[in-house]
Amino acid sequence: MFIDFLNRVGHKVETLGGSLVQWLSIHGLNIIVILIAAWVVRRFGVRLFRSLFKHTLRPDLYSTKADREKRIKTLNSMSSAFVKVTVYVVAGFLLIGEINPGYTTALFASAGLVTVALGFGAQSLIRDIVSGVFIITENQYRIGDEVELKATVWSGKVEGIVEDINLRTTIMRDLDGNVHHVPNGSIGYSTNRTLGFNRINEDIAVALNSDIERLEHIINHVGQQLASDVEFKNKILDPPHLERIIGFGDGGIVVKVLGKTTPADQRKIRSEFYKRLFKDFRKNDILLANQKSPEEKED
Repeated sequence: MFIDFLNRVGHKVETLGGSLVQWLSIHGLNIIVILIAAWVVRRFGVRLFRSLFKHTLRPDLYSTKADREKRIKTLNSMSSAFVKVTVYVVAGFLLIGEINPGYTTALFASAGLVTVALGFGAQSLIRDIVSGVFIITENQYRIGDEVELKATVWSGKVEGIVEDINLRTTIMRDLDGNVHHVPNGSIGYSTNRTLGFNRINEDIAVALNSDIERLEHIINHVGQQLASDVEFKNKILDPPHLERIIGFGDGGIVVKVLGKTTPADQRKIRSEFYKRLFKDFRKNDILLANQKSPEEKED
């Protein structure tokens, strides 16, 4: 009796093994081909898009080389995500069809239910993806840009450097090193601080008894010196200069100083401008509003 049991088990194993060998002989090669093709398409599809963007985005359409590189990097990120998702979905359907064609039919038959489910349960996901497409195609901001994002569904704002953009989220790192994942669909407005150029826009209040012509000469001279400096001359598009007198402020006269710099360089240039301006103010006895002269301090 035990021997009969072993014979039955052996027969079933033999039958199962034969069926498995037969199935592998029919579908095994197809599965291997699908996996290899998916790997090739994903790998070389991404490279193809990168090469396409590199050679088709004309440099003359961008104000600086850095702007073009940011645009290319952003489009590369988007195309990479698109290629991966497309390859995974198509390869998944093909593999399911090889394992059991009935499963593929069932998946397509349930497509209507999936669409309804997406309509009710994944509205935010769809909104994120649609918003991501517009952000990238409209070139609102790119990887490497410094931006401020104000959301519609939560109070406050996020500021920082864009580290990655995909169809669903924008990933940013702030000055403290914190990484923020912002859903694209929740962004109310975005402010790009590194697109094209930046401005130095400063209001300086000096003492009421200041010589305005002398003040203007000092400010303009410092701006010209800064623009001729080897370290800064390629970063300054318009040297800082006294644009106009705004009016009387608290204890002094307020003047407007304007300048133009390459993207993301305004802070460093503004800092250097103020350091040099402070030295020249002290050298020429220019006092800030409410600042006492040495004689007045002694009194």
